[in-house]
Amino acid sequence: TLLLSLIATGYGTPPVKAQDITIFVPKGSIVIDVMAGLDWMRCSVGQVWENERCDGTPILVPLTVTEIIIARTSSSMGDGWRLPTREELQRLVVNQANPPMINQDIFSETYPGIYWSADQNWVMPNNFWVVNFFTGYSYGRARRDQTFAVRLVRDR
Repeated sequence: TLLLSLIATGYGTPPVKAQDITIFVPKGSIVIDVMAGLDWMRCSVGQVWENERCDGTPILVPLTVTEIIIARTSSSMGDGWRLPTREELQRLVVNQANPPMINQDIFSETYPGIYWSADQNWVMPNNFWVVNFFTGYSYGRARRDQTFAVRLVRDR
């Protein structure tokens, strides 16, 4: 039962390095993940894309607020924006010496902390999976009322 408990809470989930076949193509405030067929916002929610970089401070929000963020983003930037799945978010993780564990040339000024995913933990259904860009690890024990950063994605 200890193993099941460790899996359910996300302990023991190693950092995942972005696949060697991941190809990112920057296009202004969006970057295309060619192999996954995704458009990523280069900036975290709360930041703006200016002078070829993200400016401002990412906001940390509870999960329920992400629905409002997605609706507002869709009205200003087109439909299809959503929270990434855990797997999609982990595609952005790179194993490097210093946090944040993400390619800062592509995703500048990324908050070195926890980001929401859309994935619910099936073992603990009141909890969601998140990815921590300080450590590169993912955890399946985030509660809806906790506040974390958001990066949106959409299918191409």
